[in-house]
Amino acid sequence: MYNFFYDVNYLVHVVNGLMCMYLTSACTLDMLQYGKRQEGSTFKVVEKSNLFSCATECASYRVCKSFNLDFDGHTCHLNQQDDITFEENQRNTSAFIYSRITPWNEITLTPCQGVSCGYGQRCVVRRNGDAQCEDVLPNIAPQKPTAASSVWSMENPPSAAANGQVSGLWAPGNCFAVNNNDYTPWWQVDLLATCIIVEVRVTSRNSAPERLHDFALDVFRKDPRSHDDATPQLCFMYNGAVTEPGQTVAINCTSPVTGRYLRISGKKTQNSQDVLQLCEVQVFAFSVIY
Repeated sequence: MYNFFYDVNYLVHVVNGLMCMYLTSACTLDMLQYGKRQEGSTFKVVEKSNLFSCATECASYRVCKSFNLDFDGHTCHLNQQDDITFEENQRNTSAFIYSRITPWNEITLTPCQGVSCGYGQRCVVRRNGDAQCEDVLPNIAPQKPTAASSVWSMENPPSAAANGQVSGLWAPGNCFAVNNNDYTPWWQVDLLATCIIVEVRVTSRNSAPERLHDFALDVFRKDPRSHDDATPQLCFMYNGAVTEPGQTVAINCTSPVTGRYLRISGKKTQNSQDVLQLCEVQVFAFSVIY
């Protein structure tokens, strides 16, 4: 009787041997782990993939740390985590191969080797052989539910900072500010799905832009308003003030963080008139698929 998995394992061991000819100390015989995969970390699925195309696709994303290859479905799952403790045990995973991307980079990154793309980008090789970074993520914040610690004016509710209009002009429905005497100010958006957040852009107001200063970008899996055990994951701590009127500050998370709720919290309110104000918040993230 034909044994598919025997042939798959044999092929993979051959591939391992060939890889070891090119890789240095990073190469190990257990680089590929059979029958293993991850759960809660996959941000992209690529159909009609083989082992090498799957590794190449993962290497083109800075956010990709590992991949699963499903031989039955010929699909490649790109993961944001490289920790095998995310392994899924509820399904039959015998047809899966799991691998971190690190040992593959010397082969799969060429000619992208040396090109440093952002977390929200991927490396693309042009027909002339040049490697370039391309943006791959949309802004997912517009029209999502918002909340805040207080509200300066109901003409400018928290939703005004996530309306999709990047402008620093204070007008009804266009910018947001907390109320006076709010010494622990925050603004929050519910992305309505668990996401891998990699970049946030915040736009200051044309008037008194320096009020946007010393703020933390935290991500929560659960709504911190209703869950006392909600744990913040720090995307970035912005120190200092935004000094240019209507300036959009692009902030890359120190490392990608996974959650549903993004909160901007003022950390150094100086007096009762020092209100947290912002005119637009853009969030760039991958959806968690598996």
